[in-house]
Amino acid sequence: MRSVAYVSRSGGMSNELNNIISKATNGVYEGVAIGGDRYPGTNFMDHIMRYEADPNIKMVVLLGEVGGVEEYDVCAALKDGRITKPLVAWCIGTCAGQCCSNQRGKLKTLQT
Repeated sequence: MRSVAYVSRSGGMSNELNNIISKATNGVYEGVAIGGDRYPGTNFMDHIMRYEADPNIKMVVLLGEVGGVEEYDVCAALKDGRITKPLVAWCIGTCAGQCCSNQRGKLKTLQT
């Protein structure tokens, strides 16, 4: 039975994720592309926590993009034990410099 689930920021890269995961594991159980909209209907944690609760899913893959802040929520969930299944996260992009520091600044502002 297929046992890997993924959530991706990029719909186009989901095709590549399906290919990579299918070649390296027993297959994709479920994959969701949440897109990069400013006001998405769901986020990484919505799906990851659903995957965490599903006994058929043995491993989770996350594909993020540079400049995002939702990845920090996933890190916090790993640290505090809400996520216990193996998780592979890959944040793609080639121009992280100013974009990421700007997003981190916004995150710090939101946390204070």
